[in-house]
Amino acid sequence: MRVAFVVFLFGAIVTSPVHARGDVIKFEGVQEHCVQAGKIKFGANAKWKNCNVTRGRWVATLDFIDMYQAQYCLGKVAGECDQRALLLFGNRAYTPNAKVMLQRIDPGATEYEDPRLVQTKYGDILTLSAHLPDGSESKSYYRWQSGHWRPVEARRWLRDLAKQLPKGEAINAAVWPDIDSMSAQAKLHHAGGASDRVAKVELAVVKDRFTLKKLTLTRPTD
Repeated sequence: MRVAFVVFLFGAIVTSPVHARGDVIKFEGVQEHCVQAGKIKFGANAKWKNCNVTRGRWVATLDFIDMYQAQYCLGKVAGECDQRALLLFGNRAYTPNAKVMLQRIDPGATEYEDPRLVQTKYGDILTLSAHLPDGSESKSYYRWQSGHWRPVEARRWLRDLAKQLPKGEAINAAVWPDIDSMSAQAKLHHAGGASDRVAKVELAVVKDRFTLKKLTLTRPTD
């Protein structure tokens, strides 16, 4: 697999889109049965003939709204996954309907992690992680505000980091923020190969984007 470096290929990074949706559906059975929502259409005359839920569970509760995930296997033939989908539903307790809050569609061999919510001093932040067929990882981040998930931009801080690195050195652009510690860490690389230094980055969230707060360059033995 080709390794992308931030100073050269930052603009070429592509992740699967995650869309916020407004579809309202019946809550009953949302963890067991597929629903038609957004770009997810299935049935006799649709792109995908079959759909089944491969994983469904409660994720978190915020402002009296329960969050549930459902992972879908979408295929033209029963038992085969041409594509995968991850949906996040919101249901206010004791009400009959649920709202599709987030939705993503990926290649059939994609593996999703359970959505992960962390309370930070910057707000409640949700991470959606997908392991793609090419071996790469795609992550999307959202901050809870006024009953909605607001996207948190997670790539521009790499550009700011690149400006502070020693001349000729770069960081792997596949590095993603760690929400628990609000940090990121990766080995540096240069034109001649791997560097012996590690970039340790402290991050903040400002105006719904990750920003570089502090950079420390160390060696593995430091």
